[in-house]
Amino acid sequence: MKTSELIKANATLQESLTKENNEYYGNLVIYVRAMSLFRDEKKSEELLLEVLQDILDAQNQGVSAEHYFGRNPKKIADEIIKQLPINLLDILKIFLSSLGVYSIICILPALILPEKGLDIGRFTVIGIYWMLFSIFGLWILGINLYRFKNKLFKLFFLLLLGVGVTIGFTLGSYVSTPLKLNLNGNLGIFIIISISVILLYLFYKETDKKLWSFFIPVLVTSAILGIMVRLDTFSDLLHTKEGKTGTMTVLIIILFLQYLLIFLNNRKLR
Repeated sequence: MKTSELIKANATLQESLTKENNEYYGNLVIYVRAMSLFRDEKKSEELLLEVLQDILDAQNQGVSAEHYFGRNPKKIADEIIKQLPINLLDILKIFLSSLGVYSIICILPALILPEKGLDIGRFTVIGIYWMLFSIFGLWILGINLYRFKNKLFKLFFLLLLGVGVTIGFTLGSYVSTPLKLNLNGNLGIFIIISISVILLYLFYKETDKKLWSFFIPVLVTSAILGIMVRLDTFSDLLHTKEGKTGTMTVLIIILFLQYLLIFLNNRKLR
């Protein structure tokens, strides 16, 4: 089975767990996936699936996961992680895919105003920062599950993540490099259409489409505005003060709706 098929099978079987067993196994899964980010992902999912099947077998016999594996699931999780070899190909894949997805998603909004140009160096620096911060965030999530139960520690880590997010959003204001591309006219339109096609393909291939659907309004709006501002029919209007104000207003409204949908979805999941 492919890694994606293993993850899907895992999620399907997990639905058969009781509430107590699901919490026990769910925390174990989060911990293993977060703490084994640079190890063999396929082997990790195979071992997790074996644990899940053992829990289901025990559950069918009236035995809880905690009684079957013990009250220290961290020990089991650490044993699983120790069995996983470090996979350099997976590390490279994580790096390139994270940087690529970040760049593709963020390039479209940046292409709305062609006169500013596209700072490739800036996107690379900020993309690397967010990738490293995401890895750090997953590590924090993992160690918080079993190692730190004190609320003071949890608050500290939460504040630490908040500082990291703030730095990430403000970093763009201070980073500027000479590696800029001028994407006016037809070249800009071609790049926007190409990126849109790539994003459409990635969305089509994505298993969990709901997760990425929240970004579609912003990306579609950015693509349309980016093309319109490069067309003679609309460029004069959109380059006026009123046109730029209207463009920014539309983007702000779309961004607000996006974050509102994400918030409501998270609330529903809780």
